[in-house]
Amino acid sequence: MSKINICFSSDNNYAQHLAVTLVSILENKSPDDEIFVYVLDGGILEENKNKILNLKNKYDFKIKFLPIDSNWHEKFPRGQKNHVTLATYYRLLLPELCPEVDKLLYLDVDLIVKSSLRELFATDIKDNYFAAVEDAIEELHCKRLGITTYCNAGVLLLNLKKWREDNLTEKIFDWMRNNSDIIRLHDQDVVNCVCRDNILKIDKIWNCQTSKYTYSKDFVKNILPKAKIIHYVGEYKPWQPNIRQISKQEYFKYLRLTDYKDYEKVYKTKLYPNILIYVIEKILRFIFSLQNKGTQKIMTILGLNFKIKKCN
Repeated sequence: MSKINICFSSDNNYAQHLAVTLVSILENKSPDDEIFVYVLDGGILEENKNKILNLKNKYDFKIKFLPIDSNWHEKFPRGQKNHVTLATYYRLLLPELCPEVDKLLYLDVDLIVKSSLRELFATDIKDNYFAAVEDAIEELHCKRLGITTYCNAGVLLLNLKKWREDNLTEKIFDWMRNNSDIIRLHDQDVVNCVCRDNILKIDKIWNCQTSKYTYSKDFVKNILPKAKIIHYVGEYKPWQPNIRQISKQEYFKYLRLTDYKDYEKVYKTKLYPNILIYVIEKILRFIFSLQNKGTQKIMTILGLNFKIKKCN
């Protein structure tokens, strides 16, 4: 048997998405994979915990909820990304919360796993703090922070043993206190800056990031089909109506296998009215519209464009 330690971090708002990610793992695991799940619990209600625990009626895995002391919250800077909650910082506490674990695969709950995680978990981290995939816009983040490498923190193979040996958690909190003004992407910025000399980069198939930055023919044709983990990064998520998101169908495929499957009906009721409004607006713009473009106005009548020179 191959034991795989996996950790998620979630508050009550993301419990549904945690269930979807977990099901994708359980559906695609190898028969010999032993899945041990730790959930950093940022206030998940009992109703939602029960929905997640109900998965044990169909799948063989172990799960443990780890409550987070609310006093820890004051240690974490808010940053500027509203779609990220404080729950993302909880993984920094893992060396203390899981003292019996030396190696742990941390996964965000806005992703889908498409294969067994055995190969990834077996990666030799060597003397590094973690293994991860470079961020889709690594160059921009490196320039912003003055570093040479920057990885996405949605998939982290953590060397907790080395974290404890080097007292890394305390070093991280020290860095956060001294550099809170430059933190933009929460703990992702933090771990990339503090651990920059001890990061092992791994293949992109283990964190295929889909966002507005990755929409290209090459990505869709050559990268996405090979992905073993699809990660819906950024503020646009597949469960949001009228959001263009590659591989949105993968999310709903696994949603239907959870106790949250009724959400798809709610999603569709929100989707259709918005589509109707969009279609009406398109029709009205086709009939008549007037737009400013540089020194000219563009008038559209029944789909035909006419240029009107502006007066000085």
